[in-house]
Amino acid sequence: MDLIRDLEHVDPRFKGGVLSVGVFDGVHVGHRRVLGRTVERARQIGAAAVVFTFHPHPLEVLRPGDAPPLIQTFGQKLEILRQFGFDAAVWPERLREFLEMTPEAFVRDCLCSRLAARCVVEGSDFHFGSGAGGDMAHLTAIAHECGIEVESVEDVLVDGERVSSTRIRRLITAGRVAEAARCLGRPYAYVGTVVEGRHRGERLGYPTVNIEAPEFLLPAEGVYAGRTKVRGKAHLAAVSVGRAPTFHNRHPPMVEAFLLDFDGELYGEQLALEFHEYLRPQEAFASPEALQKQMADDCARVRDLLG
Repeated sequence: MDLIRDLEHVDPRFKGGVLSVGVFDGVHVGHRRVLGRTVERARQIGAAAVVFTFHPHPLEVLRPGDAPPLIQTFGQKLEILRQFGFDAAVWPERLREFLEMTPEAFVRDCLCSRLAARCVVEGSDFHFGSGAGGDMAHLTAIAHECGIEVESVEDVLVDGERVSSTRIRRLITAGRVAEAARCLGRPYAYVGTVVEGRHRGERLGYPTVNIEAPEFLLPAEGVYAGRTKVRGKAHLAAVSVGRAPTFHNRHPPMVEAFLLDFDGELYGEQLALEFHEYLRPQEAFASPEALQKQMADDCARVRDLLG
């Protein structure tokens, strides 16, 4: 999959293609339906499959500080798009310029003139252009004048409710990670760097890795069953999000995980820690020994659920 940064000089191979435009925040199951149909339509007509996406989040560019926390890294997004079979991903260098275009200018200048799109595939709630002022009706009308076909894809419902990035964030921050996984089509992964902690778990016989990812969405405080991959090998994990109440920690919540069947140090390495199931709330134990027993029980539950 090629990455297009400069729309002034687009390779002719990627013109006249089938496009989908969006932030694709999290690339959830609703996005996947749209993206899958885009590639399918491109293959049907023998054209390039092209996705036009944005990074960082548009709100981070237009209203710094208002952008929602990350559900995934940009690298993860690109990898998923590559797996779908896209021939090219458009990620414009001058992002603000494109975000501030009127809906009509975006369609006529970007989709029609620069990319010469034959077809655009979007979800029914698609909004675009300055102030998100364009919707599917605008897109269809303007694209028709430019000779571009528009195809609308139905929403995806999970548990009777429309899937959206906003809904997924709400589920994760409530600790409902199994529901979030059904909406994402995969477990939520908290991606960050392993930093040195206070070594309390090590003294209890359960050395944990502390993961720091300030821009990522933090799940609700509690203990979870999880997974991660270390140097190519998968490991189950008992994951804690919280303030270590047994030790009266008043610091901000932290994410730490005990990796089952792992021995070694990971300081400075990046881990993608998957959250599969919520196990229990955080609680203060009467003694370190009581906490130690509970940690053993947590690990046993992780093995039962995910082993």
